Amino acid sequence: MPFFTERTNPEAPSGNTADVPALARRYEALLQRRAPWDEAWQSLADHFLPTRCRLAPQHDATEEGPMLNRGLVDATGILAMRTLAAGLQGGLTSPARPWFRLSLDDADLARSRPGQAWLDEVAARMRTVFQRSNFYNAMHTLYGELGTFGTAFVFELADPLTGFRFVPLCAGEYVLDCDAARRVDTVFRRSAMTLRQIVQAFGTAALPETLREAARRNPEERRNVIQAVYPRETTPDGRCDGAGMPVASVYWLEGRDGERHALRVSGFRSFPGFGPRWDVAGNDVYGRSPAMDALPDCRMLQQMGLTTLKAIHKAVDPPMSVSAGLRSVGLDLTPGGINYVNSAPGQSPQAATPLLQINPDLSTARKAMESVQDQIREGLYNDMFKLILEGRSGVTASEIAAREEEKLVLVGPVLERLHDELFIPLMDRTFECMRQLDMLPPCPPELAGRRLRVEFVSLLAQAQKLVGVSAADQYMALTLRASSAWPEALDTLNVDHLLDNYAESLGLPVSLTRSPEERQQLRATRAETAQNQALAQAVDKGADVVQRLARSPLSSPDGTQGTVLDGIVRLLRQALPGAAPRPVAPPPAPKGENR
Repeated sequence: MPFFTERTNPEAPSGNTADVPALARRYEALLQRRAPWDEAWQSLADHFLPTRCRLAPQHDATEEGPMLNRGLVDATGILAMRTLAAGLQGGLTSPARPWFRLSLDDADLARSRPGQAWLDEVAARMRTVFQRSNFYNAMHTLYGELGTFGTAFVFELADPLTGFRFVPLCAGEYVLDCDAARRVDTVFRRSAMTLRQIVQAFGTAALPETLREAARRNPEERRNVIQAVYPRETTPDGRCDGAGMPVASVYWLEGRDGERHALRVSGFRSFPGFGPRWDVAGNDVYGRSPAMDALPDCRMLQQMGLTTLKAIHKAVDPPMSVSAGLRSVGLDLTPGGINYVNSAPGQSPQAATPLLQINPDLSTARKAMESVQDQIREGLYNDMFKLILEGRSGVTASEIAAREEEKLVLVGPVLERLHDELFIPLMDRTFECMRQLDMLPPCPPELAGRRLRVEFVSLLAQAQKLVGVSAADQYMALTLRASSAWPEALDTLNVDHLLDNYAESLGLPVSLTRSPEERQQLRATRAETAQNQALAQAVDKGADVVQRLARSPLSSPDGTQGTVLDGIVRLLRQALPGAAPRPVAPPPAPKGENR
């Protein structure tokens, strides 16, 4: 059985080794540690991500909670967070283009023909696995949680249909804990399930006796189920059931009747989830988000919106000053209403007049609100994502470097943290899962035992690299300009390294470039061909010269007739000591000539 599938202990319902009371106490302690974040998370959810916060346990067990936030009058924060999530989706894990590639710790071996073919095939199969699963939908949800709350969590589990299934959790329904290296290795999850669902998931025998009758009477009654996933301190040798897995998974019912009764004890061979943080301060378990920085502006924007709406309401429907004598008369103050009244002697003919004359400066109010809205969007990187995503074909590397270098530098640490806490563990676990399922092509013998290395070629990763490529462009342009005056300036360029680094920065696959051995072979063949061509041209030119010399007449001093070639031969024989003169046969006359 693959190690990413939960292995269940068949003895869990009757007698298991899970200490549920101890786990419940640890869960309560982790809830107390998370308590300072709860109020902040609720406020963030209200302004940026409604319906994605599950802090109240009673809402999970009894009702779904409010679906809409009626206190908002301006949705800029929600729309800006939507843009941030979409920007991270398209910039980091776009389903429309490759966003990662595989390599080896040995770069020369990775460039070999068998290595290139195997790595490309493995990467293609991994992308197919992600496409068949709900990976990209889960990532979009995770990016929204990450940008809003600074912390997100997603499970990678087995699925009998697609092979993999990703389960993102809502803020408030889980608590986390870290190991000594500050990596998330423990998660407690609370989820609401009906008794009918509990029976389907765990079986009737798993329920306490007090709930079996309730499941028959009212199967739609909701109960909170707690799942604890944590590393075991010690694992029994030789055991392959739930108690023998390095990572434990224990389910129990929240409440008095389920404190000492486990619904299931199972396990994993590796931690099945990922808990990335946007930014972490010190030893904090939970991260901080850009929405926390934009929250004061978002609150101010709501107040500005309310004040502007009140001013508009007063201007359109001002408070009225009505004569006291008209108290018994029903006045129609709706738009277009007509009221007939008799004016008393000496009283103004207009008995109903506006109490206040308000002419609000709406243009100034709108400009102030637009300034705050732009500040919120800038705090959530909307301007940067729109530049990169909308200008894929039109924006060059130099323009990105000139216009967005500072913002790319600011988001750089976030990308590095996501690589370390999300993508690299995700690729490692997915590769191992596929290897256990025999979903990988046969490995070439020369690659056996080598360590794989993941290279990210997403749009944002490329944008980061293109900032450095602009320096190479400037250096190349300067070298070409200098070579017009000093040709020896071209000797400073190492063309092979320059093009290799450029291709790597652009995220091109390794298979598009030739290996150094192939380049040397091509250059040697090209040089040999050029040498043979030059030799053939020299031979042809020499033969033509000889033919001309053989046809040119020459009269020697002794009166003998011959050709220039005969004279050259005689001179050469005279110059060589001991050489006897030999007559030179005249060349055949061309057709049409007499001898």
